[in-house]
Amino acid sequence: MSIHILGIGNLGKLLAHSLRKSHPEIPITLLFHRPGLAEDWERAGRCIEIVRNGQPDRQGGFLWGDVWKERGQIQNLILATKTYSTVQALRPLKDRLGSESTVLFLQNGIGTIDEVTSQVFPQTSSRPNYLAGIINHGIYTTSQFSSVHAGIANAVIGPLLSQFQSMPSTTSPESPTTFLAQKIVNCPILSTSFVSKQEFLHAQLQKLVINAVINPLTVIFDCFNGELFHSARICTLIDRIIAEVSVIIIAILSTTSQEQQTVGSPLLARFDPESLRTTVHAVGAKTAKNISSMRQDVLAGRRTEIDYINGWVIKTGAETGIECPVNARTVKLVKEGRGISEDEIDDVFPS
Repeated sequence: MSIHILGIGNLGKLLAHSLRKSHPEIPITLLFHRPGLAEDWERAGRCIEIVRNGQPDRQGGFLWGDVWKERGQIQNLILATKTYSTVQALRPLKDRLGSESTVLFLQNGIGTIDEVTSQVFPQTSSRPNYLAGIINHGIYTTSQFSSVHAGIANAVIGPLLSQFQSMPSTTSPESPTTFLAQKIVNCPILSTSFVSKQEFLHAQLQKLVINAVINPLTVIFDCFNGELFHSARICTLIDRIIAEVSVIIIAILSTTSQEQQTVGSPLLARFDPESLRTTVHAVGAKTAKNISSMRQDVLAGRRTEIDYINGWVIKTGAETGIECPVNARTVKLVKEGRGISEDEIDDVFPS
C-alpha cells in the first residue's frame, strides 16, 4: 500500500513529514502540479523540514511525480490543496482513483466535498471512499518545503460520504478501518482521533466558527490571532459573527439528526452563542502568537478561502431564509482587501 499527497502547503508538509517519520516503510509520493516545484524540491535536498521549538527535523526518502504525467492507480490520496482549487487539482487524477481508493480531504471551510462529488465523481459506482480531517495544529511556512510547527495540538479524522446527510440520532466512534486512517492515527506527533460521522460533523462545524472569526478578522485588523481578543470593540464584533453562525449551525443540526433537538439539549448547548464564544476565545488564547492561515495567504498575495468559510455561512443562511449581514460585510472587506481600525467598527458594521 502506498500514499500520494497532493498539495504541499502547511498541512501537506506536516502530514508527509509525520507519515515518513513514523512509517519509513511506506512509499509516499508527492504530487507536483507545476514545474517549478520540482526545481524547489531539488534545492531542498529532496527533504521536507519541520521545525519544532527551534529544532529542524528533515525527512527524506519521498517519491515525487507530475500530476499530468504520472500513471497508475492511486490507493490512498491525501488532498491538502486550497479549497477553491480542489476540483481543478483533482481532475488530472480522476482516472487514477476508483471505488477501492481512499481520499482524505484536509482543508479549511465547508463545501469542497460536494463540489468534488458533483463535478469530478458524479457516478457512485466509481467514486472513491471519502475521509475528512481537521488539523488543529498551528503551522506556518518558511519556504516551499519547510514549515514551523508552532502550535502542537491534535487532529480528527472521520468518514464523510456526503455533506450533511441525515444521520441516526446516535452513532459511536469507529475504528480507523482504512489503511490511510490507521497510519495517520499511528503518527504520535499528530495526536489524531478517528471519530464517527456524526461527531466529525460537530467538530467540523465547531472549527468553522473558529475560522469564521479568527481568519477574516486577523486580515481586516492586520494582527496576530491573540490581538483580536485584547479589544473590547473587536470582541463585540466577534460576538456578532458568532451569533449569526450559531443560528445557521442549529438550523443544520435540526435537519441532519433524527434526534429531536430542544432548547437545553446538550448538542444545541454546544453550539449556542455563549459556548461558541468560550471556544473561540480559548483558541485565540492558545494560538495568540500565530498568524492565521488566511492572513498568511493575504501577506503572500494569494487568494483567500473566505468563500468556503464565512461565504458558506452566508450561502447556507440564504438557503434557509436566514440573513447574515455581519458575515456578509466581513466577506466583502476581505475580498476588497480593505483593512479597518477599531474606531471604524461601528461605521463599517452598523447594528
